[in-house]
Amino acid sequence: MIIYEREHDWVMIPQHHHGLLSGDISRQWNSAYIKETERWSEVTFAIAQHDRGWTDLDETPFWNDRVKAPYSFIDFPLVPRLTFYKKGIDEVERQSPYAGLLCSLHYCFFLVGAKEMDAIEFSRQENARQHRLMEQLNLFGAHKEDLLNIHLPIIQFCDALSLYLCMQEPGTPKTEELPWFKDGFRENFPFTDGHKIIAKWINLEQVSLRPFPLSSPAVVSVKVREVKKENIRQRGIAEAYRGTEWKERTCTLI
Repeated sequence: MIIYEREHDWVMIPQHHHGLLSGDISRQWNSAYIKETERWSEVTFAIAQHDRGWTDLDETPFWNDRVKAPYSFIDFPLVPRLTFYKKGIDEVERQSPYAGLLCSLHYCFFLVGAKEMDAIEFSRQENARQHRLMEQLNLFGAHKEDLLNIHLPIIQFCDALSLYLCMQEPGTPKTEELPWFKDGFRENFPFTDGHKIIAKWINLEQVSLRPFPLSSPAVVSVKVREVKKENIRQRGIAEAYRGTEWKERTCTLI
């Protein structure tokens, strides 16, 4: 669950909703910047489905007693999180082995340098999956490995841009943005000439991207719940969440 706090409520967005948003962004990618169109439909599928493992976890949010806040994807306990990561990758792989490979690589990137034994074991198992899938898909040649080097940064960027749209209030001034986003996205692409892509809220409904990676201005949206703190106090987080109507958050990327 993606969570952030306001004075009277918690804004809550299921991870899979964020994943679908990142998929919508990827489908607007400028075709001139897609060096390899081979497997592109599988790439956009991987991007849209990369967080599907969270679907069951996010049906009912959990309350973190230690910090008096709902658990988010950042602080959710590691062992169940890894279990559902694997479940999601398994489901994607059944639909598309190449998409499953990309999702596996994407999750392992998050765990680089992790010291916990469960994270180390997860990475070991996923490395074995990656080797198996690369053999299955004949991806050990230099040209085929380039496919992964091209497609994986696009997954990482679309994921990060979707988080930018979900983790803070629309219209947030650049000076008040989360540290993750203030200085631009870490992914580099040939068309940026070594520059980071910088996102900035222009107003409540428009976000500028410079350099611009998409084919044209794109309208994207995500469903959110604004769960009242008073309802959580009175009814508990599960019932308060289920009883809150969905709202559509829409913005235009320019």
